[in-house]
Amino acid sequence: MSDTTNPKMSILMLTYNHEKFIRQALDSVLMQQMDFDIEIVIADDYSQDSTFAIAREYQAGAQNINLLASEEKIGITRNLQRAFAACQGKYIAMLEGDDFWISPNKLSLVSSFLDQHQECSFCFHRVIRHDETSDLASVHPILNTTADFTVFTASDLARGNFVAGFSTCTYRREVIDSLDPGLWKLKVREWPFNIVVATHGPFGYVPEILSVYRAHWGGISSKKTLEEQRPILLEAIESYNKYLNFNFDPEFREFMQKLSQAGTDTNPASLSAPYRQLRAWVAAAMPIRLKRTLKKLLLRDDIQ
Repeated sequence: MSDTTNPKMSILMLTYNHEKFIRQALDSVLMQQMDFDIEIVIADDYSQDSTFAIAREYQAGAQNINLLASEEKIGITRNLQRAFAACQGKYIAMLEGDDFWISPNKLSLVSSFLDQHQECSFCFHRVIRHDETSDLASVHPILNTTADFTVFTASDLARGNFVAGFSTCTYRREVIDSLDPGLWKLKVREWPFNIVVATHGPFGYVPEILSVYRAHWGGISSKKTLEEQRPILLEAIESYNKYLNFNFDPEFREFMQKLSQAGTDTNPASLSAPYRQLRAWVAAAMPIRLKRTLKKLLLRDDIQ
């Protein structure tokens, strides 16, 4: 990790009031085992706690950390835009400041995938979703495939989100750099943003479980009910459908029909067919080795 001028991989970390989590997030990056150079770009959105100070502490001990400060809260769209612009790597691996990776081979695996699949604009992997209120853990996504990898299209994703958060995504930087500047006039949301990226090439699914996503009150929309998320989803669909020249209007309409039929379902992920088994697959279904790892990482001893 010595060459900071020509890294193969940029790790893009978005932070906001993540003082309880950022150390574990950064440590999960620093534990990575790979044979290429990386850089870490931390974009802090004017945290009001000690998040920035902790990031600066890590920066003092490493030459490959680029810390982006802000003198005011700028929001996820502008924060993500400036963070992408600061990345120099061939690939950009996302990690939100309250999530963390659990495999030291995460970067090697996604880098190898994108090396071998030049047609892919990005790739994503499975994740453990840990609900800090209920203490339940589940694996996302559950896809009907046993292949070593699967390739999807923008049309597939427009029918419903099965990418489990930004922290599972690794983008090809040349694709990010080629995005229309007008995209940044919209409010960035992970699902429609990935649809836009996928219009530049299909995207790949790596089935390994490589990270933990924390669902907590401080996370973006992670504890909102379906009724609370419904207008947000509809607004996103309307704006991105127009931006995409209605090329995915049938797919978006299919999703909206599922949304209208969802009734009192409190989990919007269930609107997408690949997610229908999510609540059934809890920690008990995980391999023993993975459960032991999760116990240690979450400092819990009640995962059976």
